[in-house]
Amino acid sequence: MRHLIKHLVQQTRAFNTISCVRHPGNLISPLRNNALQLRIATALDQKKPIVQVLEQWQDQGNQVKPSDLRCMIKKLQDSDRFYHALQISEWMSSQKVYNLFPEDIASRIQLMETVLGLREAEKLFESIPETLKDYTVYETLLTFYTRSEETLHKAEATFEKMRELGFLLKPSPYNLMLSLYSPLRNQEMVNELLIEMEENNLQPDDLTGNYALSMYAAVSDIKGMEKFLTRNPGIRLEWGTCIDMAKAYLKTCSMEKALAMLHRTEQLVDSASRKSAYETLMMLYGDVGEREEVYRVWELHKNTEIGSLEVFRSMPASLIL
Repeated sequence: MRHLIKHLVQQTRAFNTISCVRHPGNLISPLRNNALQLRIATALDQKKPIVQVLEQWQDQGNQVKPSDLRCMIKKLQDSDRFYHALQISEWMSSQKVYNLFPEDIASRIQLMETVLGLREAEKLFESIPETLKDYTVYETLLTFYTRSEETLHKAEATFEKMRELGFLLKPSPYNLMLSLYSPLRNQEMVNELLIEMEENNLQPDDLTGNYALSMYAAVSDIKGMEKFLTRNPGIRLEWGTCIDMAKAYLKTCSMEKALAMLHRTEQLVDSASRKSAYETLMMLYGDVGEREEVYRVWELHKNTEIGSLEVFRSMPASLIL
């Protein structure tokens, strides 16, 4: 019994280590009911439905605040327990004593898509009263649709609906559409979105810039690429975007600019991306004809990947002589 209690306490502590984030309007507050947390940790450990815990808690004359439920959902999401989070979200929606906010609906739709798939999330969206479909709900739906070219038409329809409702007041929905159009090299639509952002006095953020520049690079539109950079000098570039731009310069035989962009890329490489970045840099330095740069990056690569045969294999074949 002592070991069981110790184990449950550890489960509770693990559950508590995930902090709740306050959203606008203070919808989420820290969960302070230790007794309820212990019961939830026990249910999770024994793989029992959390809903039973909540119902038993209420049957015993206790109350569960909506802020506590939101905190539980957030904690479970952060620990990848999406099924359990969905259980609580659905239970919260079924209780007539709670006033639901659009953020609650958006969270449930997101969980529904994660656990049961897109079609079930769409059914839930369709059943929601229009009064609860605010920006957060539509943005959640748009996020799903912009993941794949197969749902392009649904993404465009949702974006148009957000435009009609006056919800395009932030860069986020534009960035979601750019994340779809940029890999498709749809320059016309990317330009239209950038123009609309400018007309709405929305400054491109880092995501906007990286999506736009990657698209310009993909279609070798050097003029458009450099114009965007000049007009938005504060954009923080990702190393992958710089690689795309360097490749565009290579395609147009602008070797000096390609070399400068490769040097800029090196400044953006972090520990997580070092391996793939260094291998790509070696290849492109070789394409530029900078043999010494290839060896220099190779030495850096060796120092971070000691003992790996892949380091040797990543050396451009033309330089292994």
